[in-house]
Amino acid sequence: MSASNSNSAVILPFARRERAANRMTTRDRMVALEWSDTARDMGYTRMAFDTSTPDDEPELGDFLLIYTPDAMWATWGVGCCDSGFIVWRAGDGATISWHPTLQHALNSIPPALPRA
Repeated sequence: MSASNSNSAVILPFARRERAANRMTTRDRMVALEWSDTARDMGYTRMAFDTSTPDDEPELGDFLLIYTPDAMWATWGVGCCDSGFIVWRAGDGATISWHPTLQHALNSIPPALPRA
């Protein structure tokens, strides 16, 4: 085999993967875990992720629930839908807002109210 004097190369671009319908990316989950590090200062102590089965294509796909200390029920929910994220109050199911990124959605959650 002889060395080639060719100065050409085949460049393969990396295509940016679009978010699968109603699914959180690995980066979204990393953002949520980073947020959870500071959430304790806001009065939240637990976060749980849930993923619907791939066969289902529900309007609301992957979501996370955010809890206050000793609470059986979540205080807030953040779900992946409509190419963004919705924030809802878990106590009454009221949708509060829609955001283009998970970081914006998490930043919109107010601190937990102190218990009386």
